[in-house]
Amino acid sequence: MTLGAFGGTLFMQRTTDGMVKILPVEAEKFALEEPSEFVHPYERKSWYYKMYITTKRTLFLAVIFTPCALMYGLAELTESDEWREYWIRVLVHTVELSGCSVQKFAQWCSMRPDMFPADVVEALSKLRCDAPPHALEHTREVIRESFGREVEEFFEMFEEKPVASGTVAQVHRARLKKEYAIDGKIRDVAVKVQHPNVLEETYCDVDLLFNILSFSDKLAIPMKKEDFMLVLQRQTNFEWEAYNLRKFSNNFRDEIKEGIVKFPDVSVDLLSPSVLVESWANGRTVANFFTTLEGGITDVGEGIVSSAKQLSQTMADALDDTKKDLARKIFGMNMKMFLRDNLVHSDMHAGNILFSEETEELTVLDAGQTASLLPDVAPKFGNFLHSICTRDRGGVYSNLLEFDEYKGERIADLDDFRDDVNRTMDKYCPEGEPIIVGDIMGQLFFTLQRHNVTMRSDVSVSIMSMAVSEGLIRSLDPEFDMVGAA
Repeated sequence: MTLGAFGGTLFMQRTTDGMVKILPVEAEKFALEEPSEFVHPYERKSWYYKMYITTKRTLFLAVIFTPCALMYGLAELTESDEWREYWIRVLVHTVELSGCSVQKFAQWCSMRPDMFPADVVEALSKLRCDAPPHALEHTREVIRESFGREVEEFFEMFEEKPVASGTVAQVHRARLKKEYAIDGKIRDVAVKVQHPNVLEETYCDVDLLFNILSFSDKLAIPMKKEDFMLVLQRQTNFEWEAYNLRKFSNNFRDEIKEGIVKFPDVSVDLLSPSVLVESWANGRTVANFFTTLEGGITDVGEGIVSSAKQLSQTMADALDDTKKDLARKIFGMNMKMFLRDNLVHSDMHAGNILFSEETEELTVLDAGQTASLLPDVAPKFGNFLHSICTRDRGGVYSNLLEFDEYKGERIADLDDFRDDVNRTMDKYCPEGEPIIVGDIMGQLFFTLQRHNVTMRSDVSVSIMSMAVSEGLIRSLDPEFDMVGAA
């Protein structure tokens, strides 16, 4: 099985024993050392301090979400459009107040229009790149604590107002002094500074999230809580993001030379767990291309109405073509990450990709979360994907058992589990219809949860990354068939 990406070909090769092998790619030497394994600072705190912050966090979230829950109940009870609009505004404001973990989860929800109502997706989409900023004084304090000097000693120019604010950090545009230039030449930079309270929120919220989702019939995370916590908390250490950006740049060195995609260069001198200085990238976030032209040009005289409509349609067609081209490029980039490099950007939402209309180049940002399959499971994962593409129900079932941390030992009824997998495949993989990977994965997650299956973290994160990427691609081009394109 082959997949085209960036003009090249990636291979999934079926071996004589029936397995699918993901062909390895020779790696070049890598300059930046891998950071030490992440240990959350709060793990070293006393038990009573951890109890205090967990209780405080739980009460805070309960207080701010209670009005939102009551408003939702009222909107559902009255079936009023006005009350629903008001509830959505309250929901967004509540998520903004709740901190990075909840905002990160809401970002993921905004990339899944197949799972959530359109008005909720649209409202939460602003959180992709429009989270609440923190005060300038906090930025200055974090830089001072990280490097022992004031902002002015490193930067010739530093914009006080952030250009963007995400769930974990905000970004300031700046110009480095000559002696601090990246690689001796790059001076125009983006300075990423972690929000306050991020460490506390990431320490407490995973427990709360898992407890809430255990009562949900729409959402599931079938992996160990400890593994999920590590995935989320590693994003709070920007040394990991710098390392990942260097690795992506190395993996995509040919595509970078061709001007197809690029990753920011990072400063190794101005780098700490809470500060990242990287080269400035021009372009608009892909989220800007989600909205199509509606209504066209209407405020014109009668004599040019027809021409105005034609111009509006031409502009809409051009935007539609751009979106489809973006979908194709992002798909190719993801296939390379998954199948050749075995290093996947796990947070590929629309706010983390810039597109330059002048150069038609993509810039990928925010690489704190990544997924990689361990060597013992990579061939099985390739076989799993092949089974989905070929609608092989038995192959999907057997590989899911292989991915289970307990190899099926905690499943009460294996026959019932197999029947559930078969029903999911029959429902979401009908013959002659496009296969929507995110829909299949979402339903399989529920199946795993119902049968007490705990998926390996490397497989689970890879599947979740694939679902988020597909949500982004289908938001740009709803007719895009990932399996067909493969």
